[in-house]
Amino acid sequence: MAPDFPLAEVIGHIDSGGVIIHPTETVYGFGGIPHGGVTDKIASLKDRTIKKPMLLLVPDKKSTEGLEWTPEALILADAFWPGPLTIVLSDKDVGYPESVRNATGGVGVRVSSHPVVSTLIKELGVPMVSTSANISGGQPLSDVTSIAESEHLSSAEDLLVLDTGPLPHSLPSTLIDCSKRSLRILREGAIPFREIERLIPGGRLNV
Repeated sequence: MAPDFPLAEVIGHIDSGGVIIHPTETVYGFGGIPHGGVTDKIASLKDRTIKKPMLLLVPDKKSTEGLEWTPEALILADAFWPGPLTIVLSDKDVGYPESVRNATGGVGVRVSSHPVVSTLIKELGVPMVSTSANISGGQPLSDVTSIAESEHLSSAEDLLVLDTGPLPHSLPSTLIDCSKRSLRILREGAIPFREIERLIPGGRLNV
């Protein structure tokens, strides 16, 4: 964990409904428990509508109870997790909160490879909601020192910043929808389309 924020303190902050800014293998993100009050806080920090779903960071595939894993989704998770691939799975039993469900009932999940957030998620014991730590429409943060320049963020209550220093330049995570019969790449990011295409049989993948 970041030196100034022991693990127990961070866990306690999250459990009490606080929001954190945490590093990932791509950019810094806002995180917290997947509860309406917390996701409302995050949406307010991002200055965006709550209707745009956030993803869930999970420790492993077993922590996605209730989501439907297709054979292709399993192939992709085994190939690229932990890492910058967000996989959208079907929540057919509507067991997940609206804040992480898209319009067709899919939930985006990812296992992060960043050691800080990976340790945090495992110790937290439940999935953590996450989205890029930036004002909607702005550039994602790779260095949290700019937070001090934002009155909106620097004055926010219940916001704990895990500053691990500048992150290496990276594209955002690649986002692929595996909740339907035909797979679809919603965003090509850190994992190129060609890397996914080589693992998925022809005719099963759309851009």
